[in-house]
Amino acid sequence: MRTDIRVQYGNMLKDAGRLAEAEAAYRSALGEKPDDTDIHLQLGHCLKLQGRRTAALAAYERAAKLAQFSIAPQHELFHMGQRRSQEYLFEAQLRLGGVEALTAITHQIVELRETLNRLVEALPDIQAQMAFPLSCYDSFCACHDVPKPPQAPSSRTFAILLLADREPLETLFAQLAAVRSQACESWALYSIGCDPTRKRVVERASASDARIQWADVTERESSAEAERRIALSSGADWILLLAERALLHPDAIGWFASLAGQSAATAFITDEETGTREHGHVRRSCPEFRQVVDYDTLLEMNTCGETVAVEHAAYASAAQRLVTSSVSASRSSLLLALARDGRVGHIPCLLVCRDDETLIDPEVAAAEHEKAVQAHTVQAGLGERIHIGRRSGPLPRLGILWRPREPDSSIALIVPTRDNGPDVAEFVDSSRMKAAVPSALRIVLVDNGSRQQETRRILANFKAKTWAQVLALDEPFNWSRLNNRAVEVVDSPLLVFANDDMVMLSERWDERLRGLLDRPEIGAVGARLLYQDNTLQHAGVLFGWRGGVTHDGLYESSLESGPTMRWHVSRAVSAVSGAFLATRREVFLAHGGFDEIGLPLAHSDIDYALKLRANGLKILWSPEITAYHYESKSRGLDHLDPEKRARNAAERATLAVRWRTALETDPSVNPVWHMATLPFRLLAAPSQSRLWAHIERCAAALTLEEHW
Repeated sequence: MRTDIRVQYGNMLKDAGRLAEAEAAYRSALGEKPDDTDIHLQLGHCLKLQGRRTAALAAYERAAKLAQFSIAPQHELFHMGQRRSQEYLFEAQLRLGGVEALTAITHQIVELRETLNRLVEALPDIQAQMAFPLSCYDSFCACHDVPKPPQAPSSRTFAILLLADREPLETLFAQLAAVRSQACESWALYSIGCDPTRKRVVERASASDARIQWADVTERESSAEAERRIALSSGADWILLLAERALLHPDAIGWFASLAGQSAATAFITDEETGTREHGHVRRSCPEFRQVVDYDTLLEMNTCGETVAVEHAAYASAAQRLVTSSVSASRSSLLLALARDGRVGHIPCLLVCRDDETLIDPEVAAAEHEKAVQAHTVQAGLGERIHIGRRSGPLPRLGILWRPREPDSSIALIVPTRDNGPDVAEFVDSSRMKAAVPSALRIVLVDNGSRQQETRRILANFKAKTWAQVLALDEPFNWSRLNNRAVEVVDSPLLVFANDDMVMLSERWDERLRGLLDRPEIGAVGARLLYQDNTLQHAGVLFGWRGGVTHDGLYESSLESGPTMRWHVSRAVSAVSGAFLATRREVFLAHGGFDEIGLPLAHSDIDYALKLRANGLKILWSPEITAYHYESKSRGLDHLDPEKRARNAAERATLAVRWRTALETDPSVNPVWHMATLPFRLLAAPSQSRLWAHIERCAAALTLEEHW
């Protein structure tokens, strides 16, 4: 057979869904023409449809290498999240002069989006053409500046506090200039210190601008104590506490003023970047695109930075509880006090530029944060509930263990299965082996009509165990119904719904789970799920990504921490995967369990999370509970089966009608992240509507759980 006919035959097989045969045809053709770009490209398509991501990437990369100027393989690699291809396509646009023109076009389309509904479908592709890879951040900055803040509804005064002694003289001059350049002029600057040289610098500036003052640190005060004294006596409506080497954007005060008093938030954090002086200009790098402030994350580490705008009354209420051994400890204790009540908002704009790299040692920062957390837990009456440990890494964090009140309370581990006996046995064995109290695990295996003798033998062995039971339900697969029926036959106060194709990796995972579910504000807990190659499969569920939901951290190395450490810290998420979902039995029953009528297959976990959040409960993801997950190993991939694909689409439609706008936004995602590909790969200037939706969602809640 001619090679071109063999390729066409492969295409026909691929279109008919006969993917294994199509793959064989393409590989046979490659045996005849190993350097044919199109055959590698078609093989990549076939492998991608089978869910074999690594093999598909290899095929696309081979096609791209063979035809370096071909867009098709680069386009596939781009959408699969390969950063080098994203950089390649961006640089090609840059060489053609397309970025500036496309930026202008995109801004026009964004402004018209609400009225020109017919452009909605085309908009993501148009925007994707001018998205910036994170490695091209300097180019992004050259095209986009911080948007102008709205007019402040009322006049608010700001006291800016700058600890001058720790600043290099060159930086101090730059900080004074940055404050004087503020478009909003309702400020007073207090430069705090005892160094005579820096005092002279500030007093010279004060001679021409009376809003600039020098405040002495007394002999018996630490810098943090002096800062607290000056803040309380300033008389301003709001206080802006500056981080070391922080330079304010000209519109920084304007942004804080425009949001002051407009929501439940009594404090705000903001995004920041690093500025390095090179050959007479400043190169901008290392952006910190932050997200909604989360109390559980703050217990482990301060990912919010040390520049904080706080209402005077809110600061005064927390002032005497601050740990003043250092500025870092003081900031952490302030943020913890405010975040526990959900009163810290986030402005997703780069309002702070840190002058060159910070000199703070990560180990020292972690030690100071630990002091703040220890004091906070005592003040909050949590000293007996929380054990504080230390986690090593490039950026050390605290290991927070919530001690369970009942360390041996029963956990029902519910595992639906069909003809997957060896995997079930491996998961059950690993879960019991890694458990702190294996005798308190009640294993419930829901047999959905297994036929294979090996699986039947394994299930019979489990049935003979006193700590396990097998519930037989030989009927069409309905994930929601199988789990609901299992709950009816157990009385354990804690439930874990899990897939059968997993291996538990975390020691004492059950102890951690009991402690988290002991907290009444926690509705459900999810785990970190990894592929066998130690890349992330699940770090929580993101809402509103490309019009739907996706797994956070997908395909990233488990060693990668992600934006603001999100893949290495506990945090609130929109939802967690039903592949490992833990909840209290009473909460599950009170919220009607899983929807086995409208959402039988794939989306009841999302629906359950939304029901919990609607009642003010928090969905928590914890990297401290980790398991391998051989995703859909026994059930197969839905997109390869036309019936499953149609049913999945129907469930998505049901979910959209039921929850509407709740599925459209995720406060854990900074609006600067572009949605053309996998999360956290590309940058784009957000539309005004997306910017404000994030601000309002982060700042509107009276409690932390209601952010979500």
